[in-house]
Amino acid sequence: MESENNYSIIRLFNLLAIDGGEKYFTSIANSFESKNSDVNNFLRQKAVISTKLNTASTYLVVSYENNTIDILGYFSLATKMLTLKQSALTKTESKIISRFGYFDEESASFKLPAILIAQFSRNFNKNSKSIKGSELMKIVLKQVEDIQHLTSGKAVFLECEQNKKIIDFYTECGFQSLDSTVITKDKKTLTQLYMIL
Repeated sequence: MESENNYSIIRLFNLLAIDGGEKYFTSIANSFESKNSDVNNFLRQKAVISTKLNTASTYLVVSYENNTIDILGYFSLATKMLTLKQSALTKTESKIISRFGYFDEESASFKLPAILIAQFSRNFNKNSKSIKGSELMKIVLKQVEDIQHLTSGKAVFLECEQNKKIIDFYTECGFQSLDSTVITKDKKTLTQLYMIL
């Protein structure tokens, strides 16, 4: 657990390692409410499995008050390959990105290892103190930087619904939109955004 200001960051992996940790997590996860049902479902139904399979690492941003825990927000991170089409980049961007990945001639794209922000949401439950989205993103990016210092890479990216308000929020946080989209298994179209840290 890592303390930050009036909140703490708990890695789900560490919580599950404690006796009774999974049961405790299940009890507090039910109090979390995102505006996105997929984000709710991930936390309540998939976060534990993803942690055990090591496909994504989930972090809870929490505060403690009157012997109760309040999940202010949460995020999940995973390592993926990011593809950036050269045609969508400026010469300066291409030069910078070429230092962190390789150029694939066949697709005319740069491919580089990156951290995917797989899940991201503050708590919208009226009983939660919650946290500002911009503050939660600062926590996420600090965590990503720490991971990259221990391993490698400079890129971080995410995929979100094609909603102007959501895209504007990520753009204000420093992300750039890619010209590519992703179609999910349930036929949702997502926009990709990335950042070089």
